[in-house]
Formats: sequence, structure tokens, C-alpha cells
Amino acid sequence: MNFKYKRTENLEALLNLLRDYSLSDQILFGQQNAGHFGVSINSTDGTESDCKNLCGSHPAVVGIDTLGFTGYEGTMNELVTAVKNMRREGIIITLSSHMPNFTLGGEEFYDYSPNITEGDCGKRIMPGGDLNAKYCRFLDMIAEFASACVDVEGEKIPMIFRPFHECNGSWFWWGKDYLTDEEYIDLFRYTVDYLMDQKGVDNLAVAYSPNGPVTSDTEYLSRYPGDDYIDILGLDYYHDKPHKGDGFYHKLTSSFDVIDRIAEERGKITALTEIGYRSLDTENGYFEGLAPMGNTVPDWFTQTLDAITSTESGKSLAYMLIWANFSDTQFWLPFVTDDFRHEMCDDFLKFAEDPRIKLAPAFDLPDQV
Repeated sequence: MNFKYKRTENLEALLNLLRDYSLSDQILFGQQNAGHFGVSINSTDGTESDCKNLCGSHPAVVGIDTLGFTGYEGTMNELVTAVKNMRREGIIITLSSHMPNFTLGGEEFYDYSPNITEGDCGKRIMPGGDLNAKYCRFLDMIAEFASACVDVEGEKIPMIFRPFHECNGSWFWWGKDYLTDEEYIDLFRYTVDYLMDQKGVDNLAVAYSPNGPVTSDTEYLSRYPGDDYIDILGLDYYHDKPHKGDGFYHKLTSSFDVIDRIAEERGKITALTEIGYRSLDTENGYFEGLAPMGNTVPDWFTQTLDAITSTESGKSLAYMLIWANFSDTQFWLPFVTDDFRHEMCDDFLKFAEDPRIKLAPAFDLPDQV
């Protein structure tokens, strides 16, 4: 894989597992925050999920975020507990980072600041900048978290670290309107070097995930940090206002063709790091994910699976991940409760039971202690 730093045996095993899935007839299914957010769950410690309550198994991959370190999505101790429990269930963990804008607040102020892009944050947190020390303290929390997440044998749990995602858009302060390609690459490399060289983190694989669609190698690689910094080539691409014949699936599979070609040349793993049905129904209420009812593509999950696996590049994906179920008006996976069953539950059940999809456990579980 040509990665710059040495990693734990558990992390190497995870990367080998992902390579195996990329060569298999199955794609690992994932969901963001599935172990500690949900509409139908009663526990937020990683033992329950809306997915398991609906179909009997957890997602094989669960995303978490650094937002869980500072109270926005729980606390660090709660997140560590959830990760440990999910590891016991055979779940692969991927850690994204919706970083705060470090220009805001005092020295220890890390509140989430979505879409606040002002202040030249990406330049000022680099060495020599007035916010470098503050940024390093934030990275120290990531290192602390990575070290605290250990399995039943006391070994550090391997995870996929996915910082600075959707870097070719301009809705985050690390986006194209705020950092040049060279500045973005320098920031990405500095972050990995700090964590793995200075802090000794050795249980994080690293993913690069621009926003889709992409149409060429040059476009996809324009902000690429380099083969020695990246393990996984990802793509974030949402299906906005889905309707028949909107061209989304052609753009999606064409993007896979680009990424898969690059991955094969460079010996990398590919993944659909974020995807989801975004209804954006403003007439009946604002629903960022699935609408509670009246979704225009009720068989979206099975239709999407058919589209992904219609090409060899799509079949080569190691995993795909949909976004989180934050509430009964902001959710991406259909759910069932005592008094409600979402209209897309049957389609998701068909999707989940399809032999092309793998739910948890993603790997053979050791004897639990």
C-alpha cells in the first residue's frame, strides 16, 4: 500500500479484509452514527441500531465523528464505549471529522460551526500560524481517542480516518474556495504526520473522499495528498431529489470507473464513503434525508444496489455508507417503531438480504471475554 508509517497488525488485518471485500461479490453496508443515534433505539452504547431493529443485524461499517469528542454528538468516553461494543459485534469503524472553525471562540473552544468558512482557518492552523497550537490540541484529542479504543484483548481497535472530506466543494473551510490545492495537500499531510509521527498513532487507516461526481483522473486527484498518505479512495455523492431518469446513476457509475482505475494503478481500496437519498422536500417540511412518507423512489435501496453492481468498478467497492438517523424527521435509513413503519422498510429489507450486501459481522469474531 506504500503508506508512510508503520501500523498495528490489527490495522493491517483490516486493510486486508477490505481488499478481500473489494475482490468479492459483496459490498459492506455502512451507516453513520448507527451505534449511538437512532429513532428506534433505547441505548446509545453501540449495542443497538435502527438497522438491527429492522433487519436483525447491525451495519457492517459504522461511521463516527470527532463531533463526539466535545459534546455535540455525545462525549469522548461515551464514544469510546460505543466503539468497543461495536468491535465486539464485528463492526468496522470509520472516523470522519466535521472540524470546528478554529478561528471562533477561545483557546479551548471547539464547538461545531457548520458552514462558517470565514477567517482563513486552514492557513492559520498550519505551523507558524496563530492557531497552530489550538489545532494541535484538537489533533491530540484524536490521538487520545485512537489510543483509548481497545478490544477485548487490550489491542488498539483499527479504524478508518476520513478528514477534510468533500474538499472540492466550498461548504467547509477546507474547501476549494478557501485553500488552494497545494495548501489543502499541505494541511492534509501535516495532519497525518502530526498524528502518526509526533503522536505515534498507528491504528488509523486514511481515506480521501472528494464530493461527486468526478469525470477524470485529473479532477479526482487535484487535491490528493499522495499514495504514502492514503489507503482508501472514496467518494461522497448524494442523490438529491431523486426521480426516475435524473441521470444520477450514470454519473455515479462513471465516477466509479474513474476512481477504480486510479485505485488499480496505485494499489488502493475504493469505497462509497457517503451516499443517501436526499428528498429535500420543502413543501411538506424540510427533510434532508428520506421523507417520512411520499418518497418518489420507494425502491431506492435496491435500485441503487443494482446500479452500483452493474459495473465492474462498482462491484470493486469495499463498502458503502449512508448518513445518520438523527431523528424521525432527519434520517437516511428507514426504521420501524411500535407505532410507525416507514414506507421504504420492505425495500431496505430486500436490499439487506441481497447476497451482494454484507451486514455485521464484517469479520470473524474472537471468543468474547
